[in-house]
Amino acid sequence: MLVTVAQPTLANMGIPALASHLFVLYYGVISEITPPVCASAYAAAAIAGSNPLKTGISAFTLGIGKLVVPMVFVYSPAMLIVLDDYFTWSEFLLTTFTCAIGIGILGIAITGYFLTKTPAAFRGLAVLSGVLVVAPGLNSDIWGAALLVPIIFQQVMSRRREVAVAKTIGRS
Repeated sequence: MLVTVAQPTLANMGIPALASHLFVLYYGVISEITPPVCASAYAAAAIAGSNPLKTGISAFTLGIGKLVVPMVFVYSPAMLIVLDDYFTWSEFLLTTFTCAIGIGILGIAITGYFLTKTPAAFRGLAVLSGVLVVAPGLNSDIWGAALLVPIIFQQVMSRRREVAVAKTIGRS
């Protein structure tokens, strides 16, 4: 179904054939962990004797970084390495680096923890920052990095407070 509907649409938008096919394939595979389908998560829940819905949501939460990768195939085909028209080492390394950093920032948003517990407002800021860093282009990377600065500042200050409190309690 995905190949017959999504791939021709992507091709009509000018996406290289390999990138569009991998996009479709990747999302087809990801359906195994995304609710409400998540057949693999439901099978794992049955084996483990756990709640299928909670297991499906946990699988989705843990695998959310995987949702970003197919987008990178489409927006920056240099990531695929084999397309000569799009591949340069500088573009490949930049895309790989920013994608890894962006997924790490999204991980902060999902887990709610970096150096210390991350407040909800900063988690929302981390989502926006992560998406901007993953998106191709220098402007989006700069905006994503700028949004990351208050998160890091809050985390460092919060961690310092925690360490100071721990030292005070340790002296008592």
